[in-house]
Amino acid sequence: MTDEQYLDLAELAGGFIHDIKNHLGTLSLNLQLLAEEFESPQSPRERKALAKVDRLRGECQRLVDISNDFLRFARVKDLDRQPARLAEVVEEMVDFFTPMARQHDIDIKCYVPADLPPVGLDRDLFKQALLNLLLNAQQAMPSGGTITLQATAEPGSVRLVLIDTGEGMAPDVVARAFRPFYTTKPGGSGLGLPTARKIVLAHGGDLAVESAPGVGTRFTLTLPRTTPEPAPAGVPLADLNGQVLPLSEVKIPALDRGFLFGDGVYEVLRVYGGKPWLEEEHFARLGRSLGEIRLGGVDLAGLRRRMHALLTTSGQREATVYIEVTRGVASPRTHAFPKNATPTELLWVAPYDDTATAKGRRDGVGVVLYPDLRWRRCDVKSVNLLGNVLACQAAKEAGCPEALLFTPDGLLSEASHSSFFGVFGGVLVTTPLSPAVLPSITRELALRLAKGLALPVEERSLHRDELAALDELFLVGTTSEVLPVVRVDGRPIGTGEPGPITRRLQEAHVAAVAAFLAAPSPKS
Repeated sequence: MTDEQYLDLAELAGGFIHDIKNHLGTLSLNLQLLAEEFESPQSPRERKALAKVDRLRGECQRLVDISNDFLRFARVKDLDRQPARLAEVVEEMVDFFTPMARQHDIDIKCYVPADLPPVGLDRDLFKQALLNLLLNAQQAMPSGGTITLQATAEPGSVRLVLIDTGEGMAPDVVARAFRPFYTTKPGGSGLGLPTARKIVLAHGGDLAVESAPGVGTRFTLTLPRTTPEPAPAGVPLADLNGQVLPLSEVKIPALDRGFLFGDGVYEVLRVYGGKPWLEEEHFARLGRSLGEIRLGGVDLAGLRRRMHALLTTSGQREATVYIEVTRGVASPRTHAFPKNATPTELLWVAPYDDTATAKGRRDGVGVVLYPDLRWRRCDVKSVNLLGNVLACQAAKEAGCPEALLFTPDGLLSEASHSSFFGVFGGVLVTTPLSPAVLPSITRELALRLAKGLALPVEERSLHRDELAALDELFLVGTTSEVLPVVRVDGRPIGTGEPGPITRRLQEAHVAAVAAFLAAPSPKS
């Protein structure tokens, strides 16, 4: 059959089935109204009539189910395949199917490694195929049993095996298992397994079955690997809700709450030698920020796997990773939390040029003072950054990379996108953690490094009037690392040169990164 003939037949069959479903809908509605007439049957005749109506309603629903199965089978042709991690897709389906499995005393064991090569999937269609196989296994184990999912990487492909401990199939049934409309189950459409196989074949793969009575059944799916093209040098690559594309092509809907309300949180990680630095700490803070704004439904483990996959695909070695999660798209626009919004998850990898910051680390930089105009929950790393933006712009206009923020009483809180430390007579002084400041990852690292160097630390708020008495001042941040400050509003700090304690912490930071790069990479 030619493609044109296939399309003509599919269109004809789809229209025919759609028409039947419309009539079935009308029939079901009338049967429901008729059943309501017999809601409280008074006589044996009325009870018999109600029983007949209920049977007819059941048959109508069965015909609707068969129609839906047929439409799914007929429409499997054009796929929207994107590079995907098989482990993520399988995990989603196992989570979805587990409640039903428990109801039928079925245990699911999943052995699908997270580091399998990516495969090209139409996620929705493939999940339908996998669901059909899981349902087939459940129906084959009426008294309970075990479903095992295993996956391995093969040359040029990825293999997924689904094994059940059910009743098994005789050889003649196995031979016809993928034949449309063939079924041994009462009330079945005979389209579940054929649809699953058709979906897998449309992905360029294969689906095979082995079975024996009393032994169980084994389905083997083979999917071709996909090798994503590395992004051209200097081109940021993004992942939007699991779809990988150039950052320049990412489109966020106008009704996304991050755009409308700043209803979201974010993180920025530094990548050294292709490895994300302080990953555990950044994701822990991301989880805390999500919890503080009551934004649920985010799979942080899956987000981490996608980050590592994106790093691999991007090919970037010295880079930054930006991660943002918003409450998602909701209509109409209202301030209160929407009931059914799905979080928007965006991450991207961009090359990082450290040249200018490295010069600042060597020579020191100037900063300006600016009022702290931010909201009162700065401990949440939210995307509400207008106060930070205004401060940073003031610094830029003064020819400085940063601004120190001060409150109305003159106390210094932090910088517009960094934390800071002052030095008095060999003692490090830094703002204590509170809702007024961000729990900086690099600040915490600096405290650990200072402890290792036996440097005393005092956590208290500095007043702007104390700046003139400081021996040293430095910033700490994800990309700035340990950055000496030698001028504030044009006035020198200490000698006007980077101080010895700042230099010791810079050296400790460099050593910590070197040890990190030398250590084996943990499995993502």
